[in-house]
Amino acid sequence: MEIEECYKILEIKPGASLEEVRQAYRHQALIWHPDRYPQNSILQAEAEAKFKEISQAYETLKTDLSSPYPTLPTPPVSPVSPVPPTSPTSPTPPAPPASPTSSAFPIGWLTGVFLSYAIIAGILTTLKIPSWVWVFLSVGWLMVTIAASEDSESGQPWLIALIFAGAIAGWVLGNEAGGMITAVVWGGIGLGLGAIAASESPAKGIIGLLTIMGIAAIAGLIAGTKRGNWLSSLLGGGFGSIMGLMLGIILDAIFRSRAKVGTGSLLGLVLGGWIGAWIGAGKQAMMRVIQRMQPEVIIAAWGAIAVVAGTVAQMVAGEKLLASYNGFYTFLILAITSGLGLSFGWWLAH
Repeated sequence: MEIEECYKILEIKPGASLEEVRQAYRHQALIWHPDRYPQNSILQAEAEAKFKEISQAYETLKTDLSSPYPTLPTPPVSPVSPVPPTSPTSPTPPAPPASPTSSAFPIGWLTGVFLSYAIIAGILTTLKIPSWVWVFLSVGWLMVTIAASEDSESGQPWLIALIFAGAIAGWVLGNEAGGMITAVVWGGIGLGLGAIAASESPAKGIIGLLTIMGIAAIAGLIAGTKRGNWLSSLLGGGFGSIMGLMLGIILDAIFRSRAKVGTGSLLGLVLGGWIGAWIGAGKQAMMRVIQRMQPEVIIAAWGAIAVVAGTVAQMVAGEKLLASYNGFYTFLILAITSGLGLSFGWWLAH
């Protein structure tokens, strides 16, 4: 397969860097992965052929750009300016070798990994998180480190990492806001948000999930704090979603929205569900819940942010390290950096 053809298949300009090629391949792979299409269908067969083509193009460019002398893009030749013949007595000097394409050592991202993990350890120690959560965190930290050192362009490492980060972040915040019940519910919500962030789901599906998650978040908080009726909150959220959707459909009809489910309908669905869950729980109940929340919730929120930030920094650092090292050395660098961050944060908290 020709180099220029590979660039066309991945829909990028000739001369792109290895990182740009990697990102283009990931984008195309997510779109054309055969698992996204119905089994044994014509669409799946076409997707398999396309997926094979973009995989071959990526491997060709990856091999070429990783070599010390990558192929230079061919400049366009103007038809009105013919190239003069070369004199046999004056041979054309060879072009100087191109500098190898390499990724600079990601000092900044690794610093972010270290600081994020230090904040995580410090906050979890300050909040006196149970020991079994530390075990779960350690296992998850190892999983994320392995995922970050995987030379895979399917998006699966990002999915694993963001699912874990969302689950831990939701659990930490929910545990401080409403106890174990809220922690479990918010952990599941965080897991779903992480999956959404790592996928290319349709906008309508995301809006629907956000509606359900918002209702569950309010009901889970009420159930954990025992300051109101969580069942009424769920019913209110469902009723509010229906009413909001109907109102949105009417507004779309008035303003002649071209979409089958327009902006007004989607916005009405989300706001209606959230407001309905709030009203169903009871205004006084929600005010008591807010008053109950202590400064620890704010600290836990920073911990949740640190979990997500550390995971993202680790994944980006892993991708940049893989451009220069293999998976084993990448794993060692990430594990040592994040492990030192956890130890440093725990030491500071004590």
